[in-house]
Amino acid sequence: MSDGSSTIRLELHSRPECLMLVRVMLGGVAELLGFDAELLMDLKTAVGEACSNVVLHAYDGAAGPLAVELGVADGDVEVTVRDWGSGIQHVASPSEDRMGVGLALISALSDRAEFLTLPEGGTEVRMSFIGRGASVRTPVAPAAGRVKQGPLHLTGDVVATLSPVALLTGVLGRVTRALAADARFSLDRFSDVYLVTDALAAHAKSAKSTDQISFTIVVASRRLEITVGPLRAGSGERLRSRPGSPLALLTDGLSVEPTSGSEMLRVVMIDQRGGSTSAAGPGPERV
Repeated sequence: MSDGSSTIRLELHSRPECLMLVRVMLGGVAELLGFDAELLMDLKTAVGEACSNVVLHAYDGAAGPLAVELGVADGDVEVTVRDWGSGIQHVASPSEDRMGVGLALISALSDRAEFLTLPEGGTEVRMSFIGRGASVRTPVAPAAGRVKQGPLHLTGDVVATLSPVALLTGVLGRVTRALAADARFSLDRFSDVYLVTDALAAHAKSAKSTDQISFTIVVASRRLEITVGPLRAGSGERLRSRPGSPLALLTDGLSVEPTSGSEMLRVVMIDQRGGSTSAAGPGPERV
């Protein structure tokens, strides 16, 4: 990616619930950068089809690593969906018709599409929407290039890496709220997620150590653990000592982990008000 570009990489597990998280991520990026409605719909449909194929075919029904990377540069929008599964096989049998329809739809919606079975294993679907991002808003800082590659570098049910840091505002809150609903947070506690993620995004913007930032989220029943970084060394300690901070008032844990001259900020949110009204109905506890 060239200067002035935007890149986001989302790493998660190929369960059916991941499709919703990918759509949430796309919506957050689209709102921040100003994608038009037609582009957003085409992205959600094409990327959703690629992710569905991973869920259904890549790991023989089991869950495995899935990575979605979206980049905007020079008016072009490019998306890559990557898995480390069995690769795309020849689509011939009736049971594979759904996969064939999905690949055809991706090709129809994008200006260029490639479906690659990689020598090291797995599949990469590359989609280009040429000139479709020409009217997007310019990021507040230049990006430093493509984000780090590979399956699940950081530990978490969801891992995202973004460049520039300004993209965090449009993505962290949406993804965390979706996971809070899945973790069965009550409505009262669910509302606190808005304040905590807004505070995390604002802190990351002011305390960033580079123009690339990551966040991870670990999900359990009525519990979320969110880690954001890298941030400037010492910024987390100042945050913890600031009176009235939502991160101090509304979280059940706030800690700093030093790492290579910078630091990661970790917060824990637990819904101890559970048992009353919930933000989500019955469903799996993890995504």
